[in-house]
Amino acid sequence: MTRRTTKHQAKTFQQRQAEKQQAAARDREIVEDMASKYSCSNGVAHDFAGQCEERIDDLDFDLLCSELALDFWAAPPAAAQPVIDLLRELADERQRHQAALTALRERLLETTRSEAVHLHLELPIDHYRQQVRERLFPDP
Repeated sequence: MTRRTTKHQAKTFQQRQAEKQQAAARDREIVEDMASKYSCSNGVAHDFAGQCEERIDDLDFDLLCSELALDFWAAPPAAAQPVIDLLRELADERQRHQAALTALRERLLETTRSEAVHLHLELPIDHYRQQVRERLFPDP
C-alpha cells in the first residue's frame, strides 16, 4: 500500500502580502494599545494588575502540581529526600510569590479609585508610540 503525501501549496504573492498586512496591523494595534495604557496612570495600573492576575492564575496551577507531586512522594525513600525538600521549597516560594502578586494587584487597583492619582503623561502620544515601537520591534 502506498502512502500519499500531501503537498502544501505554495502561498501566492497576494496571500503573503495579506499576511504581512495583517501582521503589521496587529503590531500597530499593540503599539497603540501600549502607548495609550502606559501613558495614563490608571491605564498602566489596570494593565499591570491584569498581568499580576495572569501570573496568579499560573501559580494556582503550579501550586496544584506541587501539591500533587508532594502527595505522590508523601513517604519518600531516604535517597529521594533531597528532591522532595526542593519541591517543598519551590512550593513555598510559589506561595510567597502568589501572595506578593495578590497584594500588589490589590494596591494597583486601589490607586485607580482615586482621581488625584489619575494622570496622563505630558508629551504627545506619538512620542510614546515611538518608544513602544523601538522597544518591541527594533530594527534588525
